[in-house]
Amino acid sequence: MFIDFLKKYFFVDSHSSFGEDEKTFQQSALRILLALTISIFAISELHSLLTQSDLVLLGANSVYLVLLVGLLALSHRHTKVSAVLFLTALVTTSFLLLTLSNEPYAEKYALVSLYSLPLITRLLFSFKASLAAMAINIFPFCLMAINSSDFGQIDTSSFYFQLLTFVTLNIGLPLAVSRIIQTLENNASHMKLLYKKLNNNYAMYEEFFENTGTPTLLCDQRGKILKANQLARDLLTDSGQHNFTDSRIVDWLTPANDTKGLFWQSNLAECTLKQRAEVHIQIRRVALNQHGHYALHLQNNTQLHAIQQELESTQETNNRLARLDLLTLLPNHRHFCCQINQRIAEQDQHLTGAMFIIRISQFKLLNKQYGKDSANKVILNFSKTLQKKLSEQAIIGRLRGVKFACFVPLGQTYLIQKNLSTLIRSVLPSQVTVDGSRLNMDYQVGIAYYHTDGKSAEELLEHCEMALEYSTSTDRFSYYNHSLENKLIEEHKLGLKLSSAIKNKEIKIWLQPQVSPNGQICSFEALARWQNNGTFVPPTSFIKIAEKLGLLPLLAENLVRELVATLTVWHEEHIYTPIAFNLAGQELMNDGFFALLMSLIADNPWLASMLELEITETSPVMTHPLIHKRLRSLSQYGYSIAIDDFGTGQASLGQLIDIPANILKIDRRFVSPLPEDQRHIDIVKSTIQLADSLGMKVIAEGIETKEQANLLTALGCQTLQGYYFGKPSPLTDWTAKDNAKAKDLRMVY
Repeated sequence: MFIDFLKKYFFVDSHSSFGEDEKTFQQSALRILLALTISIFAISELHSLLTQSDLVLLGANSVYLVLLVGLLALSHRHTKVSAVLFLTALVTTSFLLLTLSNEPYAEKYALVSLYSLPLITRLLFSFKASLAAMAINIFPFCLMAINSSDFGQIDTSSFYFQLLTFVTLNIGLPLAVSRIIQTLENNASHMKLLYKKLNNNYAMYEEFFENTGTPTLLCDQRGKILKANQLARDLLTDSGQHNFTDSRIVDWLTPANDTKGLFWQSNLAECTLKQRAEVHIQIRRVALNQHGHYALHLQNNTQLHAIQQELESTQETNNRLARLDLLTLLPNHRHFCCQINQRIAEQDQHLTGAMFIIRISQFKLLNKQYGKDSANKVILNFSKTLQKKLSEQAIIGRLRGVKFACFVPLGQTYLIQKNLSTLIRSVLPSQVTVDGSRLNMDYQVGIAYYHTDGKSAEELLEHCEMALEYSTSTDRFSYYNHSLENKLIEEHKLGLKLSSAIKNKEIKIWLQPQVSPNGQICSFEALARWQNNGTFVPPTSFIKIAEKLGLLPLLAENLVRELVATLTVWHEEHIYTPIAFNLAGQELMNDGFFALLMSLIADNPWLASMLELEITETSPVMTHPLIHKRLRSLSQYGYSIAIDDFGTGQASLGQLIDIPANILKIDRRFVSPLPEDQRHIDIVKSTIQLADSLGMKVIAEGIETKEQANLLTALGCQTLQGYYFGKPSPLTDWTAKDNAKAKDLRMVY
């Protein structure tokens, strides 16, 4: 107990960090110094009493001892005043001993006390005060130096001892202690900053959990609730003020259909509130592997459940199902047309309006990634949001799949295409929430005007469909005009011919050389060429049509099989010139084509060094997780992966993380302005440096001049491609006459 008292008294607050309370530190230091001084004078007083010393000295010693005890008591509330009085007493006593006493030991004690003054001052006050004390001590040092001289002759040994004592006690120790204190203060400031950041991060995580946008519970594996946000409290209780700590999930929810066991550990569970069985709750589990806990997202499905029951319970519901979409309860195609035609018949003379079809982009990928149930929730949330934002005069219907049709009566202002596009954008939700996750929404819209583009709902829908076919990722709003109809017919005819050409294997492979900086051909890129009625169709045209018609997997399979057959012959002839084959993404989504690639390299391991796969980065499908998973599998089996058209696509730097590529191709649009455009030079240079840092090979496309080739070589590009080195030529040119032309490039390892 006594030790604890002394510790608490002298260290005041040992748990506080240095710099956290300067007054506390100074108070503690002052108490320790006073206590030590009192101890010395108490021992001196006792010694004087035992030896019956001079009464004057004994009285002075007693007075000084009383003064020190008083300062120790005063230090509790007046630390600064006590410190000043303590230093004053110390200086006064030292100067009296130095000037009045003739005893040698008194002189030494006085000097030691004075030379210790800067150190004590630094502990009790600031660094500047310590410097002032150092300056004051110059006077006693000079005084002692003069006293040590005899008729102008200085006692060398005494002087150097005085100098050493002066420098050590008066300068060295105070500066060293000041440095230590400064380091402690800096560390304390740094710890304060770290503590503040830690608190900020904790507050941010708390805020994130509280504002996830969905009712969320955090529980352990046994169902004990560790944390609940406000939305969850509001959902499970009437007041939302209940403390969920130490309660269990089974105290609040009952599993539907008499499910037994730990229902919260399943990925998806249907429950009802224990206190209100009419409230239906859906639980979606997310496992937190690091802590072994579960985050449970709750969704109130009471309204949906009630609607489903109502639809199944009455004959009126069955009649409505014939006219409405089951999921969204919007008019289906037939009923939508009936409503519009009825509106036209009633207000034909005064009615102006527009019809537009909305198609949710990339919905098939969303369906494949999140599942049918989540995809249906996206459709349901979208339809509800659309109904809220459109006026009551608008007619909304769901045609099929992810297509929604709207007919909107228009004023004169919105007959202008720019204003109508702005109006449509304003009603389309940019995000929808599914199971607590916010999904960004992209759309394609085909638009037609009533009267101008059609006079019935069926005609307007047909023309909207035509316009929708020509919407793109950059121009998502497409308006119908009569030339579109002719263009669509021509494209349809071309699509029929293309389908026949692919099935009959009429699409040919051409090769374009890829050369090293010294001009030697080191590899090829395989290009698809289609000659229709004696005229070559641009690849950008027929590849786009093939993608729309879903023909890319079959086209890619035909070309890959032909390439592998050629590479097999080359392998037997010891011709080791690799060929790169381009994929747009749709092919890799096809299970059959992916299985073909895996089986080819399993049966022919040498293909790993002969067949490269180029991924066109401009394809939106390339950001899909399934593509990334399959590319990683192909890479692990040995295929080289190249990112084509780098810098022009969906997420260039993101692709470097998600795709296991070891080759980077710089697009021609960055190469063509070289060498005149310094900005493009910097872009190409930084791209090459980025690839080098990642250990990737770089290929530059579209080189057409010697200056471009020299510049790219100087920038460190290892492989060059373009018309300057060679235009694409048919594969048969390289395989004719027993592969004579290819043998000229034979590279024997």
